[in-house]
Amino acid sequence: MAPKSRLSDHAASRPPCTLSTTILISETAQLTGSHPISIGEHTVLHPRCRLNSTLGPITIGDYCILNERVNIAAPDREGCKIENYVMVEMNAVVEARSVGEGTFIEVGAKLGGKCIVGKNCKFSPLTTVGEEEIVEDDTVIYGYGERRKDMSANKETRKKLVERQIEGLRALIKSDRAKFLT
Repeated sequence: MAPKSRLSDHAASRPPCTLSTTILISETAQLTGSHPISIGEHTVLHPRCRLNSTLGPITIGDYCILNERVNIAAPDREGCKIENYVMVEMNAVVEARSVGEGTFIEVGAKLGGKCIVGKNCKFSPLTTVGEEEIVEDDTVIYGYGERRKDMSANKETRKKLVERQIEGLRALIKSDRAKFLT
């Protein structure tokens, strides 16, 4: 009798993808699932970044940076939407329904399923947001769930920082957009 096949023996299914022509996507990034994945202009997906659309569609806006070992997964059929100028640092997990423009998610932070994150929020390293929580605009989450409002007026400066970082990454990351369109 032949041994049973293992799930890991089968190649992960490739989702239908809409990728901008200006995307910077590493050949070792992983896009899996059955629902559509759409990625906007000038967005960067570092090596070993994973997007899983098994439960719903994923939409990523313009000028986003998804660093190494980031895991983005749609929480349900309504999907996950990440707006423009969002930066997600290494080992972060995002299962949110939506992440607002200009949000920074730092190393190892976890956004639980179906949570909704406002614009210009910041999540300090290793912070966690529970399922279905709502995080208001301009909120900083730090420590053990502590929150405060960020009243600084540096939103445009953050956008310029992201744009400059993307330009620098073009020289460092070999992009392989065609691999994900076949």
